[in-house]
Amino acid sequence: MEKSSIPIEIWQKAQYVSILLFLLNTHIFAGTRSGMVTDKVNWKEFLSRHDLIWERMPDDYFAAPFLGNGLLGALLYAPEGEKLRLDIGRADVVEHRNSNANSIVDNGRLPIGHFTLEMNYPFSNANGRLDLYNAETGLNITVPEKGDMTLKTLVFRDYNAIMVEMEVPLGLQCYWMYHPDASIVFRNPKVGKRYLNPLPEWSFIDGIHVCTQKRDAGGSYTIAWKITKIFGGKTRLFVTIQDSYPGKESVELAVEKIKEISIPEKTDEEIKKHRAWWNDFYTRSFISVPHTRMESVYWIQQYKFASMMREEGPLCDLMGPWYKQTSWPGIWWNLNTQMLYSSLHISNQLKLASTLPDYLIKMNDKLIAAAPEKWQYNSAGVSRCTGPDMDESTLTWPSPEAPERSNLTYLCYYLWEYYRVSMDEDYLKNHFFPLLRRSVNLMLHEVYTDENGIVHTPYGHSPESTEATDTNYDLSSLKWGCQTLLKINKQLHLKDSLELKWQYVVDHLLPFPVDENGYMCSAQLSAPLMHRHWCHLFQIYPYYLTNWDQPQNREVILRSLKYWGSPAIPNTWTQAVISSMYSSVKDGENALKHLNLALASPNFYPNTFHAEGRNPCSETYGGLCRMLLDMLIQSWGDKIRIFPGVPDSWKDVVFHNLRAEGGFEVSAKKENGKVVWVRVKNNTGELCIIEPEFNGTFKISGGKIKKASESTFVLNIEKGKEMILYTKNTADLKIEPVETEEKQYNFYGLKKK
Repeated sequence: MEKSSIPIEIWQKAQYVSILLFLLNTHIFAGTRSGMVTDKVNWKEFLSRHDLIWERMPDDYFAAPFLGNGLLGALLYAPEGEKLRLDIGRADVVEHRNSNANSIVDNGRLPIGHFTLEMNYPFSNANGRLDLYNAETGLNITVPEKGDMTLKTLVFRDYNAIMVEMEVPLGLQCYWMYHPDASIVFRNPKVGKRYLNPLPEWSFIDGIHVCTQKRDAGGSYTIAWKITKIFGGKTRLFVTIQDSYPGKESVELAVEKIKEISIPEKTDEEIKKHRAWWNDFYTRSFISVPHTRMESVYWIQQYKFASMMREEGPLCDLMGPWYKQTSWPGIWWNLNTQMLYSSLHISNQLKLASTLPDYLIKMNDKLIAAAPEKWQYNSAGVSRCTGPDMDESTLTWPSPEAPERSNLTYLCYYLWEYYRVSMDEDYLKNHFFPLLRRSVNLMLHEVYTDENGIVHTPYGHSPESTEATDTNYDLSSLKWGCQTLLKINKQLHLKDSLELKWQYVVDHLLPFPVDENGYMCSAQLSAPLMHRHWCHLFQIYPYYLTNWDQPQNREVILRSLKYWGSPAIPNTWTQAVISSMYSSVKDGENALKHLNLALASPNFYPNTFHAEGRNPCSETYGGLCRMLLDMLIQSWGDKIRIFPGVPDSWKDVVFHNLRAEGGFEVSAKKENGKVVWVRVKNNTGELCIIEPEFNGTFKISGGKIKKASESTFVLNIEKGKEMILYTKNTADLKIEPVETEEKQYNFYGLKKK
C-alpha cells in the first residue's frame, strides 16, 4: 500500500503561508489601466457555423433535429420508408404509483406519443438546418411533381407549446394525425411488476383536438392541438402537453393554452420573445478553439442544455424532454446527474446550473428518507436511481436498487463547485453545509477503527464494479467530505460538534489502496480493466485529493491512469473523463488524444445525442463540455490554472467569462502558441491565486500582483473590478472566434449518402 499522502488542507495552508510571507517581504506594484477586453463576436454568424445540417431526411431519433424549452421537447424525422413524424415529450410526465416496489417503475417517465404527416403524394427527400442562434428548425421536403414543402418548427421558450409552420405546394394535400403511446413505464423492476394505465380518451373542444390520458394512480396528462391558416397560404400546427396530479384539470389547461397561442398576435409575440431569449442565452461566456469539431460539439451542447433545462423547471433525467422507450426512464445518482451538471457553472450558465441545488433543497425530506430510519435524525442519502418525486426511498441499506452509500457525497462535490463559483454564502450555510454533513454522517455511522487506529469504510458497492470493504469510491468520498466540512466549519466559525470526528477521519482514514497497477478498486480488489466508471480514481478526479501539485503522488497518478485509461473503452463519456484526467496532470497531448476518441465513439450519434444500447444518456453532454473546459481552465485547490490541458497543436485559443472558484470570471487568449493576455474579474473580493502560463514577462493593468512561485501569482483585485495580465497592447484585447485554415464547420446532422 502507498504511504499516506500529505492531507490537502495542510498542503494548502503551507502554500498560503509561503504566499503571505512573500507578500510581507516583497514590493507590491500596480499597473495603470490602458484598455479593456472587448467582445467582437458576431454571435449569429459564429453559431451558424455549428448549426446541424441535414442533406437528407433524418431517419431516426438519434439523427433528428431536436428542440426543447426545458419542459416540452420535439423531434422531426422519418424512418426509412415511413411517414414524417413529430415526436413530442414533456419532462415531468411520470407515473405516480406506490406499489412498494421501491423502483422507478412506480415513478418513472411515461411516453406521450407522436404526430405523423399524412400526405396524398409521397416525398422523395429532405434537407434542413437546426438554427442554434434562434432555436428553430427549417426542413424542406421534396415531393416529386409537386415541388417542395417547407416546415419551420420551434418550441416556444416562454410558452409551453410547440409550433410547426408549413407551406405546401399547390395540389398537395396533407394533415397531421396524432398517435398516443401506451401509458406504461418501460422498465423491468427487480421487485414488483410493470403497470399499464387505461386507454386514452379523445374529445373535440371549441375547435381543438384533445387526447387525455388518465392514470390509475391519479391525475392525467393531456395533449391538445389545433391547425390554423395564416396569411400567404401557410398553416400552423400548435401542440401543448399539460399534466396534472392528483387532479384531472389537464384538459382545461391544455385547451386554454392552445386557444391563446393560436391567436396570430400572440404567436408573433412569443416568437419574438423566444428568439430574444435564445440570442441572449449564448452570450454568458465564449469559447473558440482550433479543433472545429469539438467547438461544434461544445456549442451544440450549450443549445441542448437550455433545451433540456429551465430555471425552476424539473430536474433533467437521462432523456431530457425527448422521450424514447428506454430501460432507464428516470434519474441516476451514481454518476449521470453529477456529470450532466459538471460544466454549467463554469460556462457561466448559473441559472441552468441552479436547477440541481434548487431541486435538492426542495427534496431534502426525501433525501433524509433515503437513509435507514434509525439514522434519519442526522443523515441523508440518495439511491442509485429514482423518479423526480424521489419516492423510491431506501428502506434497507444496501437494497437491490440502491447499494451505494457515497452517491450523495459525490453529488455534493458539484454542488460545492457551484457554490465556489457563485460564492453564495446563504446557500453555503443554510443548504449545502447541512446536506454535506448529513451525507457524510451516513457513512460515519458504519465506519470502524482497527487496532492501529486506522479508519475503514464498510462493505458497500463500487458503482458498476463490485461489493467490498474499503472501496476507493467510499474512501475518497468520505475524505473529501470530511475535509470540506472542516473547511466550511472554519470559514463560518460554526464550531460544529463533529469537528474532531471529521479531523480524526482525515488524519486516520485508510490510505487509498494501491498495487502494481496503481489505485485499486478496494483494499482487496485490483482496479478493473475496460471499466467505463472511474469511481476507483475519484481521489484523482474530480476530488483532486491526490493531484499534480503533489510531486510525491505523480507516479501513482500516471500509473493508475495508464492502466485504466484504455483507448479501447468504447464509451464517449469515459474517454471524455480520461481526457479531463490528463488535463489535470497538464498532459495536453493525451488530453487531445482521448478527446478525439470521445468524439469518434459509435455511441455518439449524428445529432450529438448519446446512447448505450439505444438508451439515451444525457450525462455525456456535461462530460464532453467539462472535458474541453478542463483543457482551458481549472480552479481546484484555490488556484486558477490557465490552459492546463491545451495541446501544443492548438496555437490559437480564446475563452471569455468562464467561471472559476472564488467567484472570478476569467478570460484568456493564446496566439501562435503563446498566452498573450489573461483577464480576471473579481465578483466577491477574494484573493486570486493564478498560474497564467505566460512564456516570459508580462504587464498588468487594474490591480496589484505578487509572484508567489516560478509560475504562480497572487492578484489583489478590488471587488467588482478586473485585472489584465498582458504581453501586447491592451487596445487589441478582443474576443473573436479562432479561424482555421480548413474552415470546415457544420459537422453534425446528416450528409448525403
